[in-house]
Amino acid sequence: MRAGLALASSLALLAAPLSSQIVFETSAVVDGGQFPVKLLLGDINEDGFADLITGHFAFGGPPTVTFGTGPGQFGSAQTFTTLTINDRPSRLVDLNADGHLDLLAFIGQSRVSSCSVLLGHGDGTFDAPVGINGAFEGPVDTGVGDFDGDGALDVAIYNGPFGFWPGSVLAVFGNGDGSFDEPVDITPSGFPFGANGVLRVGDSNGDGFDDVVLTISSGGMPTILSHGDGTFTEASCTLGCGTTIDKDFELVDMNGDGRDDLVSCSRIQLANAAGTFAIVGFVMGTASAPRTVEVADLDGDGELDVIVGRNVTGSEFDPGATAGDVIVYRGRGDGTTDLPGLVVSHVPQPRDVAIADIDLDGRPDAVLAELQTAPSTARVLLNHTYEPGSPFLDLGGALAGSNGYPIQLASGTLVAGQPFAFQLQSGPPAGFAYHIVGLAALNAPFKGGTLIPFPHLINGPFPLTPAGALTLAGNWPAGGSGLTLWVQFWMPNGGGPAGLVSSSGVRAQIP
Repeated sequence: MRAGLALASSLALLAAPLSSQIVFETSAVVDGGQFPVKLLLGDINEDGFADLITGHFAFGGPPTVTFGTGPGQFGSAQTFTTLTINDRPSRLVDLNADGHLDLLAFIGQSRVSSCSVLLGHGDGTFDAPVGINGAFEGPVDTGVGDFDGDGALDVAIYNGPFGFWPGSVLAVFGNGDGSFDEPVDITPSGFPFGANGVLRVGDSNGDGFDDVVLTISSGGMPTILSHGDGTFTEASCTLGCGTTIDKDFELVDMNGDGRDDLVSCSRIQLANAAGTFAIVGFVMGTASAPRTVEVADLDGDGELDVIVGRNVTGSEFDPGATAGDVIVYRGRGDGTTDLPGLVVSHVPQPRDVAIADIDLDGRPDAVLAELQTAPSTARVLLNHTYEPGSPFLDLGGALAGSNGYPIQLASGTLVAGQPFAFQLQSGPPAGFAYHIVGLAALNAPFKGGTLIPFPHLINGPFPLTPAGALTLAGNWPAGGSGLTLWVQFWMPNGGGPAGLVSSSGVRAQIP
């Protein structure tokens, strides 16, 4: 970085305490096959790297597997040898406690399909499928948990409607060796003809036994409570029964009270003692067409965060649409999140999200299914959240342009003589950028509330690569101990307000 105006420590304006932001690198394309709609992550060949199993729309071909080849790296998609074009993967979990991941999948087409188990060998291969849902047919979703407290994993199956087949909900008890008993019909009372939706398993009333929660097409959301003895009852709604019209939800304890709460794409609804959920809950966002949600501790603070994929346009069945993004809500540990959420990447038509530590740095990363005509594949978002004790704090504030949301990633210790780098991703392709370093921050509403450092030092212009990338690196200069800097990339680009776009801002504290 070339020299600019001198920065005197006497001019320093120390930063007020700020909550750390969750930061992801720009999404990277991974070969997940054509028209992916379902993603499963796990190390199925036990080489230490997460692998990707992908389900597709029928015209996208049979399920595929993409093996991890190194930290943050994947190979090419391969056809899943024991599944065909009409089969759909559902869950990846060790069902027989042998240390190898097994697969739950829907085998067959539509009305005549069966929920089946494919036992894994730990080398990337699986046994032929064995059906577990008996005479019931048409599975659309599954959940895995322990309904009777015997330590063996059980399966809940949501069978959807087809023609005059009304659909059903089943519990199938596992024997711990990969085999299962005959299914038990736990279809809730008043289950409407033609019900279809999403099923999740979790302990919603905190009694130590997993329960079943599902959405139905009429808008209801029954909770089916397990008593731990093989029997179930539908929860009473005397304390309120929350509902969701979102496309996806998860069951996870967001406030540490021992009950699994309902986290959908737009809100958090806390579970009560009856095993049902707050009617309204905490609203995270109401942006158009949220499609998929996952929950994980993304920033390592011990609290669960929420990551949502949004189609944005509402045209979720338009594979030619390129709109879509990923937004993160930082959890506070009490069933609420920081607001507003932080848009972390542009991903066209996100249809599913899976979480795993892809690059083995101890931070959960995300993989999303990207449904569009071309390239119609998967995207990896590597987690770059600054660790506690880092001199850097992400401030968000990016303004999107022709190449999505530009992202600034900082690295180094800011100790004199030690390496440092400020990296730009997703800037204007083959454009140029200025790197602005300031001693104070200006929140400018006319720029959409974007952080603009007061420009004590302007470096550039620097040419960008055809991908819109730039790295400014070197050894940190001596002096300035205790100084607080605000840094941001700004770029001329017709896609932004006043013909400019900006990266996320970063606050840097020199030790």
